[in-house]
Amino acid sequence: MLSRTLSAAVLLACSAAILPAYAEKANDESARTAGAQTVITAAEHTNAHSAVSQSPLMPAPAFTTVITAEEMQDNHYETVAEALAYAPGLTVTPGSVNTNHQVVRIDGDDRVAVFIDGRKQNLASGHSDGRATYDLDMAPPVMAIERIEILHGPAGDSFINYDTPGGVINIITKKGKEHEFKFEGARGPYDAWRWETQLTGSGKGWSWVGTGGRSNLEKLRYKSVDGDKETMPNSAVSRREMYFRIDRQFNKNSSLNFTYGHFSNDRGLWYSRLNPTDYNYSKMANHLALTYNYKENSATPGYVSVYHYYNQGDTFRPTGVKNQEDLLSYGRWKTTTNGIDWRDSWLLGKKRNRSLAAGFSWRHTSADSDTNYDVSGDPPGGEANRSFGKNYKKSATNITAFIRGSRQIKKLTLSTTRGITHNSRFGTHYISTSTGEYRPDKKTTLYGSLQHFYAVPTLDELYYNNQRIQGNPNLDAEKGWKGSGGIRHQFSDKIFADLGGFWSYTKKPILWYKNGDVWRPDNGKSQHQIGINLSVTDIFSPKYNATFSYTYTNSNTDWGDMPSSYTSLVARHQLKAALRYKDKRWSNNLLLTAGLGRNEGWYSGNYFVVDINLGYKFNKHWSSYLKVHNLFNESYEALGSRTIGDCPAYGRTALFGMIYSY
Repeated sequence: MLSRTLSAAVLLACSAAILPAYAEKANDESARTAGAQTVITAAEHTNAHSAVSQSPLMPAPAFTTVITAEEMQDNHYETVAEALAYAPGLTVTPGSVNTNHQVVRIDGDDRVAVFIDGRKQNLASGHSDGRATYDLDMAPPVMAIERIEILHGPAGDSFINYDTPGGVINIITKKGKEHEFKFEGARGPYDAWRWETQLTGSGKGWSWVGTGGRSNLEKLRYKSVDGDKETMPNSAVSRREMYFRIDRQFNKNSSLNFTYGHFSNDRGLWYSRLNPTDYNYSKMANHLALTYNYKENSATPGYVSVYHYYNQGDTFRPTGVKNQEDLLSYGRWKTTTNGIDWRDSWLLGKKRNRSLAAGFSWRHTSADSDTNYDVSGDPPGGEANRSFGKNYKKSATNITAFIRGSRQIKKLTLSTTRGITHNSRFGTHYISTSTGEYRPDKKTTLYGSLQHFYAVPTLDELYYNNQRIQGNPNLDAEKGWKGSGGIRHQFSDKIFADLGGFWSYTKKPILWYKNGDVWRPDNGKSQHQIGINLSVTDIFSPKYNATFSYTYTNSNTDWGDMPSSYTSLVARHQLKAALRYKDKRWSNNLLLTAGLGRNEGWYSGNYFVVDINLGYKFNKHWSSYLKVHNLFNESYEALGSRTIGDCPAYGRTALFGMIYSY
């Protein structure tokens, strides 16, 4: 009772901070808000690396959210996963089979394509976590990001996501401009700390951005379903990250861009409250990319990009030895991806009311693993030496080519993408997406799309060869369709709304199920998903604004002959709201996330979580902030389990930070 009373007092104090007791005269920039981005308009100059301005004739015909650098800075988001968790219609959870990856779902679907500056990041090897193929732990530092674009459903052009019906997330990184140095340090309870630094600049046609940092959270502390405050053993998380971007501008229409990212993450590998194993999991990624941009500052830019990704993960049971590679419990998976992307577009016709875009992508992925014994059998010395090694060495090549045509007929714009994809293991398949939008006036846009998707199994799903996790080389590819549509409307200069809906069908969905002590994937019979997204932004004044979103998702899976091994990880009804105040000194945010309608056979009930972020700027160089997650220390689950409360979410955590910029 005392804890809840104190939490309520803090909340009232924060509310008072949001009220205008200390209000100062705001500058023009205070009126800018991340919520206003829900209104998407076509631009005269499009960005070839942006997912929301693919064509000069039509912006993204989908339910769309853009998280700006300003919003991420005002809320002091630590990771991309944290920023996405507050976006309408998105859910971020640990993986569906284990808790060592951060998985994002759009419209309740973990089949999501993730891009960085237009380059696809998903791993063909997979993660044995449902159908997700990207781990948010490997995303760039938030300080290095200009904006995050989120599209629900199909996206055409170079972002064609024929294998990810959930949608697209595109992370646009910052380009160096003025010379600036920034350092951020924060500390909190439970040995929580983080630091981040950035150096940017430009001159004589060159520009650069360098970002790096570390963070740590000692253990997962939570309130159990019985109301007790508990600690999850072996749940510490440590992250290291750095990202460099160098640009060379040859002239106003062409440039060369080089990026390098290194991300690593160490965390305890726990399964559940009743089974907190003492294994560790260390992840690492190195990414290199070189991109030549041409026809920049025009309506039809193009680019050629070559890239190399290396990802690895080590699992082991630490026993005090100097070299973890010598342990019988040690296992390492490693994936190498090399790729080439090309994209170009043209305006056609005397009225320039038609456009044509074309693109080509080649990607080769090889996966390998290291173990100290044959993990398809029992470990020497018993269970304590068990390894999670994958025990396979395979590769796959995927080639995709597409052409997209768009035509504008007065207030109506139609677009069709046709393409062909060839997978070295599953052959050739034709792909298609059709989109359209109608603008009866300047304030209203109606949009819709129909996507036919085709998703081949990952290498893990096919070949994983561990005694506890077995792949299935006889899997079929998933096929299906997704239809979506909606309406955007600007009621006034201050109120915007976006209402969208979707309906999808998957034939032979790939599902993981547990047979005794062994996890295996197989094709189910079918899966149907339906949902609605609503987002409303109200800018009350230059200092105050609020956003509200509601999402309904319903997924029905026919498992066929397999036992149902997990439930939907997304609450059927999701509510998210944010109340913001910003002036020249203060930047305060009150955030709410709630989930209702969870499966009572897998969850203890609904959840209602309140977060606060308070920031104060002392002068042009120094500022500070306080952020509190789960203010009321709610008890709820991150994942569902047949044992209710077995996979708890974080309880109340806090960070106090200082920022210096020059």
